Amino acid sequence: MKLLLISHGSFASGLLSSFEMIAGKNEDISAISLTDEGIGEFSLRLKSYLNEHREETIFILCDIKGGTPFNEAYREYLANPEKIRLITGMNLPMLIEMGVMLSDDADFEELFTVGIHAGQASIEGIIESFEEEDAIEF
Repeated sequence: MKLLLISHGSFASGLLSSFEMIAGKNEDISAISLTDEGIGEFSLRLKSYLNEHREETIFILCDIKGGTPFNEAYREYLANPEKIRLITGMNLPMLIEMGVMLSDDADFEELFTVGIHAGQASIEGIIESFEEEDAIEF
């Protein structure tokens, strides 16, 4: 199994860098960014990656639904739904959970579900005020 991070700008590569700082390098995780080179170049790099790994199952984690990276990946998913899963709204907790499980030979569908849950569960609004004795020291 492979994880491919895709995004506008350097978000995907930055997220991968953060993952590697926390969990170490993983050869099964890659990033492709939409840059000023344009949609055509992004699409070529995406198709090249998917073709290179066509025998494997691939999770594509994307920054935002409806954006160009998502739209290009969605076309590829529709062409090959048994080998590709697409998740939008990627974040670091999602990547850490999926990246660690990827190393443990997790089940494809289980990893998909865990990734979505980890991403959603990590979003939290902090609105409580702390008592002086509970204050977090920085």
